[in-house]
Amino acid sequence: MNHVERGESSKIFENRIAPEYVCTKLAAEYLGISENALRILVCRGKIAAHKFGRRLRFKISELRQLCLRKD
Repeated sequence: MNHVERGESSKIFENRIAPEYVCTKLAAEYLGISENALRILVCRGKIAAHKFGRRLRFKISELRQLCLRKD
């Protein structure tokens, strides 16, 4: 049985995406603000968000830059 038949190719794809992007809830926790406050900042153009389907995702490296600029 090869790796595609075992479903490992989908796991590899998920592993490449998961560490790079986080959902709204995790991004808000990381920044120490509410999910609603985060959505408002996205709407105002203060924080970059990426859409995957209908969901917002936030790049971890961009969140780190925001934290560094806060201090």
